[in-house]
Amino acid sequence: MKDFKITFPKNTSLGRRIFILSISATLASVIILALLFGYISTTTIKEHLETVLITVVDNNASEMENILDIALKNALRIANDPKIQAVLRNPIPTSISEAYSIELEMDNQLSFVQNYIDNLFGFYIIGENGMQFKSNFSSPIYQNWKNFDWYKRIIGSEEPVWFNPHNGSFTVNTVGQPLITLGLRIQDKSTGEILGVLLTDIEVSTLSNIIREGIGKNGNFVLSTSDGTIITASNSPDISENTSFSYAHTLSSPPWRLTGYLDPSLIENTIFKSVTPIIGLTAVIVLMVLIIASSISKRITKPLQELTSLMEIVQSGNFNVTMEIVGDDEVTQLSKSFNIMVSKINALMIDLHEEHEKLRIAEMKTLENQINPHFLYNTFDSIIWLVRKKRMEDVNRLVFALSKLMRIGLNRGKTLVTLQEEIEHIHNYIIIQEIRYADDFTYAITLPEQLKKNKTLKLILQPLVENAIMHGVQHSQTAEHITIEVKEAHDGIVIEVTNTGAVIPEERVVQINEMLAGSEEGDFGLGLKNVNERIRLYFGKQYGLHFSHKNGSTTVRVDIPRI
Repeated sequence: MKDFKITFPKNTSLGRRIFILSISATLASVIILALLFGYISTTTIKEHLETVLITVVDNNASEMENILDIALKNALRIANDPKIQAVLRNPIPTSISEAYSIELEMDNQLSFVQNYIDNLFGFYIIGENGMQFKSNFSSPIYQNWKNFDWYKRIIGSEEPVWFNPHNGSFTVNTVGQPLITLGLRIQDKSTGEILGVLLTDIEVSTLSNIIREGIGKNGNFVLSTSDGTIITASNSPDISENTSFSYAHTLSSPPWRLTGYLDPSLIENTIFKSVTPIIGLTAVIVLMVLIIASSISKRITKPLQELTSLMEIVQSGNFNVTMEIVGDDEVTQLSKSFNIMVSKINALMIDLHEEHEKLRIAEMKTLENQINPHFLYNTFDSIIWLVRKKRMEDVNRLVFALSKLMRIGLNRGKTLVTLQEEIEHIHNYIIIQEIRYADDFTYAITLPEQLKKNKTLKLILQPLVENAIMHGVQHSQTAEHITIEVKEAHDGIVIEVTNTGAVIPEERVVQINEMLAGSEEGDFGLGLKNVNERIRLYFGKQYGLHFSHKNGSTTVRVDIPRI
């Protein structure tokens, strides 16, 4: 497979090439990101609005079901009340005062029930014996209700009967407000004889208040009966005729349907408001890239052009030239090198030793700066190697482990993490090393459930495991085993890192422990020293690291408190 190569005309300057390449790469990236963000935003917004609609409809339906269920349960309780059944079982008393006393007592009993129930307009009892009771202060209508269709319908049904919205109550004088009525026949519990009917009125406005606001002006809730009759709606039902998404919830009893609708303009406006800033930001980025690319191109090429002119002078044999030093970049370094070459060419041998010493110091500083990124460099090398070998599954594992590994180090400066997070961090570190070393070692990690939330300093295990791999795996001809075990101690928590590699001599173990206990300088590794000092400074001198031999293996014990 040939490498991709961009060819420029021979007379194209370096500055123009840099400018064109910078603009092309940036614009391509910005366009791709903008399109990807637009697609993700659109999909996310649609899914979010649909989820919101489903949640709101389900919640509102649940609230309605609760109101209707309370009405049904209390209606059944009243219908089966022994005292009420006894009154309806007997004929109307001939004494007016006795009849009035019974009516007053039953009215009070119904009122008592209603006072403890919200959202119910009233309870009414129509007895077969001609007696009539109510729970509110509305004046009753006295008629022979047995000839009315609603009465016959209730008497003829073994199940509760729900009546569609109607203006005013069936049996008392009201102001004509829309009501929903639940009808229930009262049946003698002992004989099975029909004793009358019980009516329960619920104002339609009670259900309307639940869905009153809908989903703004671009959405609508519609509560309808099983035959399609609309009971109430939050906004204009016309929205349902032109909708991009709808969701219906059928109530358990009665089987009414609460349907929510989203108008297409709601999704379109939301997407437009979300994407517009991105379009503006993209335009700003493109403009900034043009300016920056032009500036960078000039900044890079101008000193190179000057340096080229000076080198032509030097080629003619004139060494009395100096390149002006401005900035601190690669071109500046090149200019400095040029000045040194020109000014020191006649004294090169004299200054050789000094320059060699400077180079050695620079290399040492470079090595010191590479200590922290060294692991990353090796990991990226491993990724490149795996890609070349087309081991994409290992690449996925390695990149995923590396991304999770970096998370604990980039957690906004948090000093303490949970043991679960620290173990997850070291687990991902070991996965990376396991792939790098081609399964030259095995490992086991034990973390009891009750200790997962305990706090610890972050990044204390990586130097220990790195030390175990360095001394136990790299220098071994056989597959070694690394064990990380977290367990409780009588006054804290102990983490033990054990490896089966080369065993450290006993006298060396004693020496290391003495240096760790006294915080003395030593040659046992900066990582171990730093971990020990961090633990002791943060938790106290009774905590820290301790080396030992255990079953022919080297063990590092980490003592931390319970937090």
